[in-house]
Amino acid sequence: MEIKLKQTDKLNSTICISIEKKDYQGKVDNIIKDYKSKINLPGFRRGHVPLSLIRKKYEKAIIIEETNKLLSVSLNKYIVDNNLKILGNPLPVTDEKFDWNTDDFNFKFDIGLSPKIKVDLNFKKSMIYHKINIENKIIEERIHYLQEQYGEFKDEKKVSDISELTFKFSSIEENIDKTMTLKLNQLKSKNIINLVRKMTLNDTFTFELKDFFKDQTQLVSLSNKTIEEINNSKINVEAKLLSIQKRINAILEESFFKKIYPNKSIKTLTQFKEEIKKSIQSQYDNQSDQKFLNDITKKLIEEVKFNLPRKFLIRWLQKRNEKEITLENATTEFEKSENGLRYQLIEEEIINQNNLKVEEKEIKDFAKKIFLNQFGQIGKKNNEQDIKQMVDRILRNEDERKRIIEQIKTEKLLTFFKENLKFKIKKLSYDSFIKITYPTTQ
Repeated sequence: MEIKLKQTDKLNSTICISIEKKDYQGKVDNIIKDYKSKINLPGFRRGHVPLSLIRKKYEKAIIIEETNKLLSVSLNKYIVDNNLKILGNPLPVTDEKFDWNTDDFNFKFDIGLSPKIKVDLNFKKSMIYHKINIENKIIEERIHYLQEQYGEFKDEKKVSDISELTFKFSSIEENIDKTMTLKLNQLKSKNIINLVRKMTLNDTFTFELKDFFKDQTQLVSLSNKTIEEINNSKINVEAKLLSIQKRINAILEESFFKKIYPNKSIKTLTQFKEEIKKSIQSQYDNQSDQKFLNDITKKLIEEVKFNLPRKFLIRWLQKRNEKEITLENATTEFEKSENGLRYQLIEEEIINQNNLKVEEKEIKDFAKKIFLNQFGQIGKKNNEQDIKQMVDRILRNEDERKRIIEQIKTEKLLTFFKENLKFKIKKLSYDSFIKITYPTTQ
């Protein structure tokens, strides 16, 4: 067998593989001998079918199968042994003169090569790191939310603007039988609101479903019908008021602080606000980090110039699935994914040049951290052997393993960029951050 590489240009090459009879015949002969001991053919006892008959009937199919196996192994080994950095997969070159009825075979595969990339992080203009300021109103809003969540309910006799009302909704015709809790401000019309205001416990009334909730998702949740079905039909539902309650916010005292932060000793409101601030800052910093990475990604794609084997990649996209797609669709798919591929290559170069590869120990340590964070004190009480078994179980899940590797890689790259890129810190409010981060949603 002979394998040669013919380079078309810097980004395209052809691998030529010549397979001779001696490369596959030994394997074929062994398979035919094995067939002889097992095969059943009419008129012959098992093990007594003549080899000549077996060869005539099966040899060509065996040669094709074994040649293809040899071809696949040899092609992959050649790529690995010669450290060929390819994009996509090798594409077989069609040869109209190819004939399986000869003894020797010649195959060709086109490959697209990964370009050589030079990454220069010395951008002319410094990057911006958007640091979100924590305003007092944000802290107060978070505290108020927690007070509500950990508050208590007090039964009331009359409906007020702040009442939380539990209804039993039913309709035999529409197969509706659900209990929901809501507030007056969730109701759609003034007539419905005024009607509910006058209700007392166990009162009932009937309404048309499409006129009840402001939020259409609640209509869908209640009826299990689509919005179109609800709007185009008359669905009458009976509502029975089961309870009228007022939410009493939790008091800002030590026992409440303990519920929110069970592992910390917080005795004063000032200490509590400081912990809330830290928690919010951590969330904001994660968002700032993500925007920083997104901005760097965009900048690197703009700044790092290199060519791709475009025609090859479009052909590969055309043929990569069993059902071949059109050239037009493959071109569209390439254009949509091109920037992602460019950044993937840039990122790979940064990782390789700066020794940022994710090691197995880092993966296991990260999985251990996930386990301990999820199970808290219970996890910490487990012995090291139990924890190791849980980590192994987590990492046996390939999707989870890939997710962990991506997280570690992202953390490494973020640290690397912060240490090696020139950037300025710009402080801004959360609202301003949202406007520049998601401008199309404003």
